Amino acid sequence: MRVPQIDRELGMLTYMNESKPLRGRLREKLSDFIVDEVLSGRRASRVFLGIEKLGVGGPFHLLVLFKYRKVDERELISMVSRKLGGKVGFAGMKDARSLSFQFLSTTKIRERELRIPGAVLRYVGRWDWVSLGSNEGNHFTVVVRGVKGIGPMDRFPNFFSYQRFGVRRPYNHEIGRALVLREIEEASCMIAKQGYRVEGARSLKQLSELIGSDLMRFYVHSYQSYLFNLLLSRRLERGLSLEKGDFVIKGNGEISTYPEEGELLLPVPGAFTRAKEGWLSGELNALMREEGVAREMFLFRELPEVSALGDLRRAVCEVKPVRVMEGTDFVTLSFSLESGSYATSYLRELIKPEDPLGQGFL
Repeated sequence: MRVPQIDRELGMLTYMNESKPLRGRLREKLSDFIVDEVLSGRRASRVFLGIEKLGVGGPFHLLVLFKYRKVDERELISMVSRKLGGKVGFAGMKDARSLSFQFLSTTKIRERELRIPGAVLRYVGRWDWVSLGSNEGNHFTVVVRGVKGIGPMDRFPNFFSYQRFGVRRPYNHEIGRALVLREIEEASCMIAKQGYRVEGARSLKQLSELIGSDLMRFYVHSYQSYLFNLLLSRRLERGLSLEKGDFVIKGNGEISTYPEEGELLLPVPGAFTRAKEGWLSGELNALMREEGVAREMFLFRELPEVSALGDLRRAVCEVKPVRVMEGTDFVTLSFSLESGSYATSYLRELIKPEDPLGQGFL
């Protein structure tokens, strides 16, 4: 089945099943896409409203951020940090085009409720430091308009989705590849097209001083995500049955290799990524050659904080549970995903949009 051009540009080259494309549309209203972070079994929206409490916490201040307007997540977190006058911890970025509830931690608190453009921040108690990936996942409520019926799926390919890469070129992963290749002039040119002022940058360090190491790291991580998507696409075309050299995660959370049984993991390539044998080793080496990069290029000795060491990620993600509510000309889906997985990757497999941008996926 042919995929849209933008999907191919982001490394999503195929689907897991052959269901027909639907003309469903997302996000005609901001409230059509609700993201609700889950921490210690509690949903952020219910903690925000005082319906649930997290119990006795740790040494840091815990807050819930309710975003009700389209706001760039980085700008929002930066604004919160300035208002609070201290460092802010958060578990992951939320979609700009959504109503979202998420947990934040801070070392300082000035008032129990703070209103900032597009969002409300509410103090809910004390807890341990919230950091990337420390949440259990997210609960989603999504309205798909222009359809009368959808047969939900309980598994989907765990692609890094559109939001990771941007809406149009230059994509974030293209900048990341230029940084990995140390092509400073090309990277600077693309970063400038995204609206950042990087005139005069002649080195990675100078670039970092102009745009910050967090954004530099994000670009590199986006390139890793693109490489993962390519690997996953090739594995879907080959088949998901376990074989020699595969990494698996067992039921107890232990990571091992086949012939141990478990769920298939694929590398998010980085400096320390290794595969010893079989299809994975050959495909990983071939991909690196095609891209003209080597693993050691993901180590930035002049900027250690930007280095990307690599990781493992589930090839297929489970959705639990899926509730479907039918309307006159729309369907509302309610479901939960583990931390790091994208609702739009699930919806892509479900809807197979022929025009992702026009159908509200970005």
